[in-house]
Amino acid sequence: MLGDVQHSDSELYQALFELARSISGHEDLESLCCGLAKSLQRVVTFDYLGLILHDPSRGRLWLHAVNCRELLSMEEPRVLPADDSNPPGWVWTHQKPLVIRCGGEVADWPQFVGRIRQVGVCSLALVPLTVGKRRVGVLGFGSREPAEPDAGELAFLERVASEFAVTVDAHLTRQELLRERDRLRVLFDITNTLVSKLPPDELFATIARQLVKVIEHDVLLLTLHNQDTGEVELHGLHFSSRPRFGFDYTTANPGGLPTGEALATGRPVVVNHPDFERFPSPVYRRFVDLGVKSGCSVPLVTSKRILGTLEVARSSGNPFDETDVELLVQIARQIAIAIDNSLAYRELAQIRDKLATEKLYLEDEIRLDQNIGNMVGESPAFQALFKSIQIVAPTDATVLVLGETGTGKELVARAIHELSGRRSRSFIKLSCAAIPATLLESELFGHEKGAFTGAVAQKLGRFELAHQGTLFLDEVGEIPLELQSKLLRAIQEQEFERLGGARTIRVDVRLIAATNRDLKAMVDEGKFRSDLYYRLHVFPIHVPPLRERRQDIPLLVRYFTQKYAQRMNRRIESLPSSAIDFLTRYDWPGNIRELQNVIERSVILTQGPVLQLALPDAAAAGGGAAVRGAGLAQVAGRESILRALKESGGKVGGPHGAAARLGLKRTTLQSRMKKLGIRREYQ
Repeated sequence: MLGDVQHSDSELYQALFELARSISGHEDLESLCCGLAKSLQRVVTFDYLGLILHDPSRGRLWLHAVNCRELLSMEEPRVLPADDSNPPGWVWTHQKPLVIRCGGEVADWPQFVGRIRQVGVCSLALVPLTVGKRRVGVLGFGSREPAEPDAGELAFLERVASEFAVTVDAHLTRQELLRERDRLRVLFDITNTLVSKLPPDELFATIARQLVKVIEHDVLLLTLHNQDTGEVELHGLHFSSRPRFGFDYTTANPGGLPTGEALATGRPVVVNHPDFERFPSPVYRRFVDLGVKSGCSVPLVTSKRILGTLEVARSSGNPFDETDVELLVQIARQIAIAIDNSLAYRELAQIRDKLATEKLYLEDEIRLDQNIGNMVGESPAFQALFKSIQIVAPTDATVLVLGETGTGKELVARAIHELSGRRSRSFIKLSCAAIPATLLESELFGHEKGAFTGAVAQKLGRFELAHQGTLFLDEVGEIPLELQSKLLRAIQEQEFERLGGARTIRVDVRLIAATNRDLKAMVDEGKFRSDLYYRLHVFPIHVPPLRERRQDIPLLVRYFTQKYAQRMNRRIESLPSSAIDFLTRYDWPGNIRELQNVIERSVILTQGPVLQLALPDAAAAGGGAAVRGAGLAQVAGRESILRALKESGGKVGGPHGAAARLGLKRTTLQSRMKKLGIRREYQ
């Protein structure tokens, strides 16, 4: 503790300065502690200095380094729980200093005090090691003589601990980064080894030599599970520190072994102490008799099955911690892939290439529209639509999206997928109207090689591609009646057979269907199966046409203008209010798709910073039926024309004239002005 000699503030701050110099440049925590002790003993009287660190993976505190070897050799209390059951745990939990006097009767923690008294500690001061809000551990100062520091002295020790904690934390971070670097190097080297053309024996020995760099072990085994016999077969064996000591079995029953538990659960099994009650197999006992004290059995897992196990064992008895197990799982995953490829290389290569081709095709199809998943709108109709999407998305319920052509039914389906638990899986779409009826079954369910003329290879259907994801069937009303029963079974039972095949394939697919047709009327006419209709009609969502959400049109216009201007490298800074007025009043028989096309065409025609509106086809042709009361005569009314003339400085013609701003021909605007009595001086 602090001695009787009083020190000035300048001396204490000088000690802190020297402390910073004394603890710099150390490569390990023990020398760091010795440097700290040497620096502090000029102003603080103590005999022992101990560094107690927190192990977050096991929720414990452990005496990591001291400036005295006799303390470091203690078995207890070197490892302690991080709770109030012991003084260091109390300090770590409450983040307050603590002074313990070991003389006489001690009411609190008598067992702990008795142990440190045995090694000559009469008084002990503990202060927390903390960096910011992160708790690193505890720093302890022990003395052979009784001492009782005052509040000022404790504050100084806390200041010392605060400075020291930064160095310790930096050291621990560096060590963790170095360990992570070594692990990544080993994983990289093992990956390179697995893709090499070494013989199996050399391959396994090379993996073992790489593994011993980061995980201590004496024995490394590779077993493969024979599903026909139920036994495990030894396919690799390596001893890192001793010869093969009488190990003579090549097959074994996995029952009663850590191997069997790993195969059954698909998870690593860690055994840090011999346990014959849990593992009664004679083979396990043989391992223990040969000196094995701790081991880890890691399953070799592929996407289809568990191939076997990777077995790592130690004779030192050092336990396998979470970091060891995590790295072994990564290595086992790499080994499993290599073994799986070697067991069925040709078949897997064909399937992999086929899946890669299908995946690329589908991804290219999805990328065609860069606006996928973006839904724009603020109108009550849009908000009601979005509320329905939010309600149904988290479920796996079948959804039927209803709406006119061009209203954005696919965007609704994608939004449901993105808000669901399947968002990390594939979203597969199929337009039933775009596929000939004769090929639709193959597109949905796939076909086997030779199933029909032209089927030169096996093909995976959209149901298989959408496994664990979402399948979107657009224009579902176009599915032929004779195919609807098979579709119903696939939806209800989540199983089907490929065209020309006999094997039943089970999938986990969420279905979203869409149509612009009246399916109920088709059911009444006998053109659509009623059972399929009710299976699809679990949660119907109606997508309103654009004319029912006119409030959203200005937002959509701005969005599409910005999108296409950016794509075409155009700089469009303003949208004429007259154009917005016209677009808002127009009825949009083609809905959002028509609006999108009009804006794209307008951006193409625009040469300056102001959007030059290209009229929709129906409006340009005088299609009164399409405009339905919101036609050109009303849109380009007196106020709109006067506003456009004012914005153009009185010019009618030209690229920046009022006619261009209104999306009209110059002669058309002049005729309209004459009818409305707008005087020529505006020109």
